Amino acid sequence: MSLREEVERFLVLEARFMDEHRYKEWLKLWTEDEALYWVPCNADDIDPKRHVSIIYDDRERLQQRVDRLASGASLAQEPPPRMRRIVSNIEIEPNGVMPGHDDPGEIRVASNFILAWARGETQQTWAGRSLHALIRSDGAFRIRRKTVLLINADQEMPLLQFLI
Repeated sequence: MSLREEVERFLVLEARFMDEHRYKEWLKLWTEDEALYWVPCNADDIDPKRHVSIIYDDRERLQQRVDRLASGASLAQEPPPRMRRIVSNIEIEPNGVMPGHDDPGEIRVASNFILAWARGETQQTWAGRSLHALIRSDGAFRIRRKTVLLINADQEMPLLQFLI
């Protein structure tokens, strides 16, 4: 199987876990260390340590987010929404290494997505670009970093109580 096919399968698997609320399985796709899940607010190139972000979670915060979502204690998630996303326009950095990083095993992947979210009488559509930094661990890909660039990140938006 080619690198492209492996990456595509991985991104589709991640999307399925998020859509099906399989939070613990989704979290297992991440590295144990260095994990960073970031959704910038207002601009794609802000400094998350100096500016507000929609989400800026390290591994510990990811675990807390997953525990809260899986517990049923998040009233904004009851009943759980139905979600389906389309992942497309998958691009892998030509040299396979993420610029600015020395790890030759780290692969940078960019993709576009459209997410339909529905609960009760409400339906929302989310769209954007995801940037993944992937590494291989025990023969499988793991997410080291994920950045989600929402096309409406500079607009007022409802609370994100799900995985984007």
